[in-house]
Amino acid sequence: MARFPHDPVDPAAQAVLDNVRIVLSRTTEPRNVGATARAIKTMGLSRLVLISPHDPYGERARALAHGAEDVLDGAQVVLDHRAAVRDCLVVAGTTARPRELRKGALLPPHELASLLIEHAAEGPVALMFGTERTGLTNDEIYACRYVCAIDTAPEQPSLNLSQAVMVLSYELRRAWRAACTTPRREPSRRPEMRVNHPHRSTKLPTQDELDAMYEHLGAAMAAVGFEPPEREKFLTYMRHLHMRAGIVDWELQIHHLLSSKILHATGADPYRKGER
Repeated sequence: MARFPHDPVDPAAQAVLDNVRIVLSRTTEPRNVGATARAIKTMGLSRLVLISPHDPYGERARALAHGAEDVLDGAQVVLDHRAAVRDCLVVAGTTARPRELRKGALLPPHELASLLIEHAAEGPVALMFGTERTGLTNDEIYACRYVCAIDTAPEQPSLNLSQAVMVLSYELRRAWRAACTTPRREPSRRPEMRVNHPHRSTKLPTQDELDAMYEHLGAAMAAVGFEPPEREKFLTYMRHLHMRAGIVDWELQIHHLLSSKILHATGADPYRKGER
C-alpha cells in the first residue's frame, strides 16, 4: 500500500495546524463529540471547543473517541460562540441549507480549507459546526467570514455531524500539506493584507476586537437616534461588508475614532466595552 511522506517536522508547520480549532455548537448526541475527537486527531488536529454540549465526557462519547481520548479530555467547554472564538482572527462555518444573506458566498470544502490554513499561519482560526438537527444559528453564521457547504446527493443531502467534520478535516490536512511544500505566494490572496499604513503594521483583529468595534458603532448609532432593529440590520450588513473586503487593525481604530467623536458630540456617555 502506498504511503504518504512523513509529516513535516518543522515546529512552525505543526503550529499552523495547532492554530485551527474545531467548534461544535450545542451537540445533542455525545457520540458525535467522541467521533469528532477521533476524526480530527486522525487528520492531525487537536483543538476542540464545545458550546453548551450535552454530556460530552460520558461513556457514549468516549466509546467513539477510541484513540483520541486526549482530544476529548482536552476539549474546552464554553457557553456561547463568542466565547469560543473571541481570540480568533477568522471564523468559518458550515451549513447545509440556504442562507439569505450569504447567497452566492458558499465555498466548497477545498477552497475553505486553503483559506483557513493561510490564515492559521498568522494566528488562531475556528471552523464551526452547528447542532445536529438545525445547524448553526443565524447569529453564529453572522460571525463567520467564510461559509462552506459540502456537495451531497439531493436524495440524501444531510451528513452526520462527525462525517461533516471528517470531510472538512481531511481538506484542511490536504491544504496544510500543500502549504508546507509550496512557496507562499505574494501578495496574499486576501484583499485586506494588500493595504499598507505609512506608520503602522498591518494585521488582522481578533473576533473580540471586532465585536468591541461593532458595539462601539452601535452605541454611536443609538446616540443619533437609530432604533434597535435599525442598528441590528445596519451592523449585520457592516459585518458582511468587512467579511467580503476584509478589515485590518488600524482600519478598525478608524471606526472607534468615528464612534467616539459621535458620542462626544451628542453628549452621550463614553463607550465602555461590554456595557451596552
